[in-house]
Amino acid sequence: MMDALRVRIYNVRFGDGILLTIPDRDKKGKVTERHILIDVGNALNKEGGADAVFKPVVADIVEELAGRPLDLYIMTHEHMDHIQGLPYAERYVYTQSETQLRDLLNTQYAWLTASAAEDYRNTHPKAEKAELNFERDYAAISSYIHSSAYVEASGAQQLAYMQTLLDINNPRSSQENVDYLRKLARHTYYVYRGVKLGRKHPFKETKFEIWAPEEDTSVYYGNYQSPALGVAEEGAGAGESAWQECCPPAGVDASAFYNLIEARRQCAESLLAIDKAQNNTSVVCCIEWRGWRLLFTGDAEIKSWKIMKDQNQLREVDFLKISHHGSHNGTPGESILDVILPKRAAKGKERRAAVSTWRDTYSGVPDAATLKRLYDPAVAGLQPRCDSLAMVNESISNKLYEDFFFEG
Repeated sequence: MMDALRVRIYNVRFGDGILLTIPDRDKKGKVTERHILIDVGNALNKEGGADAVFKPVVADIVEELAGRPLDLYIMTHEHMDHIQGLPYAERYVYTQSETQLRDLLNTQYAWLTASAAEDYRNTHPKAEKAELNFERDYAAISSYIHSSAYVEASGAQQLAYMQTLLDINNPRSSQENVDYLRKLARHTYYVYRGVKLGRKHPFKETKFEIWAPEEDTSVYYGNYQSPALGVAEEGAGAGESAWQECCPPAGVDASAFYNLIEARRQCAESLLAIDKAQNNTSVVCCIEWRGWRLLFTGDAEIKSWKIMKDQNQLREVDFLKISHHGSHNGTPGESILDVILPKRAAKGKERRAAVSTWRDTYSGVPDAATLKRLYDPAVAGLQPRCDSLAMVNESISNKLYEDFFFEG
């Protein structure tokens, strides 16, 4: 048994899959090697969404457990690039196996984001209203984007971008996977900032804090406006494309064309609003072990980070799993970074960060300028916030995972 905490980040392309192996000592000095699995999923299209990665990833997880139970599974939020891996492996990899994947994992405890609870809408009417609006608009946008008029007026880049957003946020597909994950463990809990964790895990010396999400996730929805598909008001200015300047093709009525462009812009904004709200329901979990503090962030975006700051949750950390695959929305502003990753480490220990991503899957992700805010060795004299930053999936394209060790 190794005397170090190991973080293993799997190469799932555009998604997350993280296995922690922790030597956990009880009051009598007995050390038990325990495991935590966070998410496992990837995007559903382009090269960032190859389902073939799940077979070797899940096989390695099972091998690492070596017949011992998975002590804790954490589902950060209900996006497909975080949740589809285990259900996929159960359906398509272990379907002919004598033992189901669920039995091989033998998961003891599971923490799912609060809003994944089956009765969540019954107890949170504001969140229910927002989620129902999102689902209605998702269906309308999906139908509209696949209409012949929209397809003819949009380039391949626009269509691919919108399809990625649709796939990741598909409520029907995500619900099937969440149903599987609800039943994964012997004991399942729905977690949020302030929840009592005392009897919700088997760990002894390892400490946990849930920094986010809020129990009532309606705080993340903001002033959401449904898209007016194809009905821009007469005389309204031409809507700007999110990707390029658009002009009516020859022979096409300008008013009808610009109405379509405006509708397209509203579709993009609405899907992004849906995407952000779901991202902000991410479980942000801080794990403390023998003086090390590690932060796992799911896809938390700016609004969630601001609430964490307002609630005085922030602490300096030694390891940061960068949120939302390196997007500019996933990394907080300087005032928050000054707390969790100050430019001069108070403890003088090595600080590391890692991002799980795959280029050209999601427009603008990863964002190079955002990552340089954390670590840019090319700038002479700049005090970086991290001593190293690993681009896990891109930098190890021929490897199954990358390990990070924290000596005890």
